[in-house]
Amino acid sequence: MKGPYAVTDDKGSYTINNVPPGNYTVTAWQEMYGTQTQKVTVAAGKPGTADFTFKAK
Repeated sequence: MKGPYAVTDDKGSYTINNVPPGNYTVTAWQEMYGTQTQKVTVAAGKPGTADFTFKAK
């Protein structure tokens, strides 16, 4: 795993703290449904957001 990571809570929410401003690619992994990626921009003093939805195959 490269870079910081997070684990979801019981509701599927996650937070990655102390991320400097910039452009990032966030990858979510679920053991049964694989991976998804999204590009995220973090602006100075503002949070970035990436929402993932995994669907049963």
